[in-house]
Amino acid sequence: MQAIMVSEPGGPDALQVTETEIPEPGPGEVLVRVLAAGVGPWDASVRSGRIPVPAPFIPGAEFSGLVVGDTGDEAAFEDGEPVYGYPALTGCYAEYVTCPSEQLAPVPAGLSRADAAAVPVDALTAQQGLEDQLNVGTGDTVLITAAAGGLGHLAVQIARLLGANVIGTASPQHHDFVHKLGAELVFDHMQPDWPDQVKAETAGGVDLVLACAPPTLAGAARAAHDGALIATPVHSDGYPEGDRVQWLPYDGQARGPGLIALAPWFDDESLQVHVTHRYYWKNAAQAHREVEKGHTRGKLLLVVDDDLAAQLGA
Repeated sequence: MQAIMVSEPGGPDALQVTETEIPEPGPGEVLVRVLAAGVGPWDASVRSGRIPVPAPFIPGAEFSGLVVGDTGDEAAFEDGEPVYGYPALTGCYAEYVTCPSEQLAPVPAGLSRADAAAVPVDALTAQQGLEDQLNVGTGDTVLITAAAGGLGHLAVQIARLLGANVIGTASPQHHDFVHKLGAELVFDHMQPDWPDQVKAETAGGVDLVLACAPPTLAGAARAAHDGALIATPVHSDGYPEGDRVQWLPYDGQARGPGLIALAPWFDDESLQVHVTHRYYWKNAAQAHREVEKGHTRGKLLLVVDDDLAAQLGA
């Protein structure tokens, strides 16, 4: 098969198309022919070596595709079934990938087979931050920073579906987008005083925060009440004002049942993934350059299957 391989960590040009063997599924794993792969900042961090993994490696942490072969009663996936998943930090920029069956789910009817690849990492991370860490529910008010990005735009929608009122931060060009997602108030996180603006509109600050991007951590703490809970998938050696607010750092976990639980919202289109750019997968370097600029709206996608790429004009 063909795959995009990184022989040594480096810049986007380290992403090179190569020939390699189709992976063999181990016990409890499913072989999938990849249709598309999502692109996120974690991919750039792995490629560059900021998140170390043994080289050589195939990047890509999320995908959609079609099951290959009979997976047996235990896995319960049928040959040719459209699935999507989050197998690991690597492996998805390839024509085939293996994935543990418990980290795989059928593609919801309300999602296209390609765009489903942009969902697993950010949707599960958003859901786990809001529900597992913050216990967001009806009537709560939650601040979501970087609300136009891959994680943030899904988090805004999920928070609204959980019954919460949402305040978001975003660059000015994304404010209308974040309002349409369901945020009642949106603040410009490019302005140094945005936390003071949040406090002025919320009787002194918020109690629940999902901080989605490193540059917003300090502002998130400043916008919060004393004792507020701030969940974040951003790991840091030190969190701002940690003696005044409670930081809840966490890693999004790959869970097939979590994806299945989100399916009804995708099916009725109350939850939507917004794919801003679709790239032919052999142009992965271009996608990585774009994601490293920051301020991306929604998600970026690599279309791996040639026929699908031609159909979508990727």
